[in-house]
Amino acid sequence: MSRIPVGRRGRLTAIIVVIAAVCPGTSRGASVSGATPPASVTERVHANLAYGPHPERNVLDLYLPVAPSDHPWPLVVWIHSGGWYTGGKGGGGAARALVKRGYAVAAITYRFSQDAVFPAQIEDCQRAIRWLHAHAKTYGLDSSRFGAWGGSAGGHLAALLGTAPDRFPAPADDPHRALSASVAAVCALNPPTDLLRWDAQALPDPQVVANQPDSMVARLLGGGPDDVPDAAQRASPITYVSRRSAPFFLVHGDADRAVPPQQSTTFHAALRAADVESTLVLIPSAGHANAAFAQGIPHDAIAAFFDRHLKSPRPATDSP
Repeated sequence: MSRIPVGRRGRLTAIIVVIAAVCPGTSRGASVSGATPPASVTERVHANLAYGPHPERNVLDLYLPVAPSDHPWPLVVWIHSGGWYTGGKGGGGAARALVKRGYAVAAITYRFSQDAVFPAQIEDCQRAIRWLHAHAKTYGLDSSRFGAWGGSAGGHLAALLGTAPDRFPAPADDPHRALSASVAAVCALNPPTDLLRWDAQALPDPQVVANQPDSMVARLLGGGPDDVPDAAQRASPITYVSRRSAPFFLVHGDADRAVPPQQSTTFHAALRAADVESTLVLIPSAGHANAAFAQGIPHDAIAAFFDRHLKSPRPATDSP
């Protein structure tokens, strides 16, 4: 394992190669059904809260700690995987474990590519963030301490939340359009970050060829990246990296034949070049969502990352 101390304000930035499994988990917290599991003794659940005008897609489940607190809860928004065309809230996915650590977790759905092409998906995610800001007092949320966590397609959308909070204007019918859609920290698992370079970065025998007409990328964009390069660039989180980007914790399997591992390594390098904290975990011999990947996710390190950015005291003048 190698650690490289770099980054904004003296924070730790690292590329970590995980040699053995850290703890069990899953990168695919979303189920197709989207059913909401019952609350445990440590949490309360508010299920299927509508945050937008599309009743089948614009809903979220909110998980809150049962234990009393003198302070509002920091929030992590879980965004599910599924190639932008399938999946569901899935009980909060990997993020739900944070409830036991004193977090609120919101698991959201969004319009699929068969409903509308990009940017509908990020518009929905940002609309959900604004809705959560608007209802923070109702549910005891700390609106200054929002983070995002997603896998695959959800990791892509979480990465856009962390890099482009003001690049996709809120629709006129959003009653909360004046509120912020930014987040203060992002964890992304196997995230697509540069759709224009997807095929060039692919490993041999790729499972996804972005420029095939029926690929999940082409469905998202309304055409292959080579055919609609402006749309591909607009949909790529790497386009928006700047010193104002949120801190990132990236995890990728180095044998991922669906989303090329280089999507994370080049994104990580771009964040570091912009003096933004970024940690990259590469899991050896792990594919996109196989057992090796699931068992290699460093849950404890991810939780510590969110603790540092969403729980540690920050000056009141700090931007999220």
